[in-house]
Amino acid sequence: MNKKSNIILIISSLLIFIYGCEYERIAQPEIECESFELVVESVQNTACATSSGEIVASVNGTDQYLYRLNDGDFAENNVFTELGAGNYTVQAIDQNTQCVSEPIEVSIENEDGIQISLIEKSESECGDNTGTILISQEDGVEPIEYLINGAEPQGTPEFTGLSSGEYTILARDANGCEAELSGIEISTNISFSDDVKPIIATNCAVNGCHNGTQSPNFTIDENIIQNASRIKNRTGSGTMPPAGRPDLTEEEIQAIACWVDGGALEN
Repeated sequence: MNKKSNIILIISSLLIFIYGCEYERIAQPEIECESFELVVESVQNTACATSSGEIVASVNGTDQYLYRLNDGDFAENNVFTELGAGNYTVQAIDQNTQCVSEPIEVSIENEDGIQISLIEKSESECGDNTGTILISQEDGVEPIEYLINGAEPQGTPEFTGLSSGEYTILARDANGCEAELSGIEISTNISFSDDVKPIIATNCAVNGCHNGTQSPNFTIDENIIQNASRIKNRTGSGTMPPAGRPDLTEEEIQAIACWVDGGALEN
């Protein structure tokens, strides 16, 4: 075989490899997750001062799904036991497609003791800890003590001076009976659409920067949200916007930080 034939053979092999890989890449369809029906079959409340509650969940009675409680790991077990009074979240995942169901919130109550509920909450001003949470209780034996995120107990059901974040409230009565509220979100007064997006659009999503000429493209809302932590770090360190553009004000930097710390919501 002469040199020319060798070159033709090599080129042909490369083309077959390239187009073969491209075909394999294109031929793999994207999985579109369709919602499947996760149901809670039964809920058993708990006796006061014990953890005897139970939640049973299922999806179509099949075994291709795994289940989890709150933020735990997915597992085959769909029966959750030894639960105290409080709020819980149940989810399922399809083992074949890795599609995850919408969460279902389930409340387990004390059958013969204290019950608590959220009355109101208020957001926290950016840069200040001004959030509040107010709860109420019934059927508890006085005196009642209240704890937030495991801190020292207090005798009143109102919590003030809160920063943005997620909180859990536990109430305990004189008999040692407990009830819990979890997943209480305190947000900031910073809005993505009204406060953060205009800062990015004016200072970062501009010609020669993140306006589509380089990645990520910050003219797309989703890209801003996905890069929220990176944006906070760079604006906080003064490396964003780049050299040659006006620096952000302290108020603008703080607004971005508050938005990110509050969960980088698309609000």
